[in-house]
Amino acid sequence: MKANQARRNRLLWVSLLIIIVVTLSPGNGKIAGNYLDKVAHFGIFFILSINVCYKFQKDKPLTTALLWAILFGLLTEVLQQFIPGRNMDMYDGIADTLGVVIGFYIYTAKPVSFDKLLLKMGA
Repeated sequence: MKANQARRNRLLWVSLLIIIVVTLSPGNGKIAGNYLDKVAHFGIFFILSINVCYKFQKDKPLTTALLWAILFGLLTEVLQQFIPGRNMDMYDGIADTLGVVIGFYIYTAKPVSFDKLLLKMGA
């Protein structure tokens, strides 16, 4: 049981660290592609949502953790205005929120499938 919990914690921390590095690193001021940036924001927060659901799947604080994931996405957007070469974008915040919400609904539709996939990946 403790090994399962440790794997789930590790996976969640890795996804949080990736989001922090990707969203809060200084940029060059250029936006990558038309909507590629929004797709990237959606994707990394979708993965975060799956990891949150995987970690808290049987716990009552799942909805609380998902709300924190949404707030974390909005916080990264606010912090970006203070980082050189980055800017705050409302649409990135919307993409972050949609990633969390859609990740939650997809995970809850097929939790067993995601659990098997994450276990195969070493989680």
